[in-house]
Amino acid sequence: MRLSELSFRGRAAIVTGGGSGIGREIGLGIARLGGRVCFADMDPDKAESAAAESRAGGSESIAVRVDVTRADDVDRMVGAAREAFGTVDVLVNNAGGASGPSFRIGRVCKLSEQDWDDTFAVNLKSVFLCTRAVAPLMLAQERGSIVNMASLTGQFPFPGLPAYSAAKAAVISLTQSLAMELAPHVRVNALAPGLIETPRTSLNRRPEQLGQLLSNVPLARMGSPEEVADMALYLASDAAAFISGTVMDCAGGQMWLTRDGRPAFRDLDRAD
Repeated sequence: MRLSELSFRGRAAIVTGGGSGIGREIGLGIARLGGRVCFADMDPDKAESAAAESRAGGSESIAVRVDVTRADDVDRMVGAAREAFGTVDVLVNNAGGASGPSFRIGRVCKLSEQDWDDTFAVNLKSVFLCTRAVAPLMLAQERGSIVNMASLTGQFPFPGLPAYSAAKAAVISLTQSLAMELAPHVRVNALAPGLIETPRTSLNRRPEQLGQLLSNVPLARMGSPEEVADMALYLASDAAAFISGTVMDCAGGQMWLTRDGRPAFRDLDRAD
């Protein structure tokens, strides 16, 4: 399949965290390419807003409220998708984030046990629960694609994000394990975004931090949800039929961060 022929026609997808940001763009992209989408989110209003926009464009889409850290909620989500679409061909494990002070303050001495547990639950346990729920369907039909949302921090840990970095590193490891376990009929890949401009990242970022953050990005800007979504659509589609177990970066060339957050690849004091 050529990229110009990329299509999800006849396919059904679940996108967790699908009510806003990157998840919303992924879901709407699948819908625009002919797919049927279950927009799953903790916020039912945001999920319904995304599904309504999708339906307005002619797609058969539903909204489901879900807590991806609870097995009963995940099973209910998959059940709703099966009732609406008959099966599930694509799963995008997009729901995640950093909990409480572990994102805004972050140093390990400030990190509570609850923050640690919550961060691992929403970022890692959710991938396990959702994959466990859909994998039997995909294996039975001998077709399926799973895309997990990792992070640049899972490969190059950031200072001040010990729980989040560790959880995303585990998502990468789980992705590679699942790619072997579910082969040859189900592909499993991961995306590793860097600095992406979303409502959540804007909320947690102080204005004076932006310049310092961008000094670590060779392309000198934040990415957009649409740019991450385009990569997710490729990995989820038949255009990537020979790709599994990979981690694809979407980070503007950013590959590391020094201990104090200053750029390691160039000297700001001498930059023109």
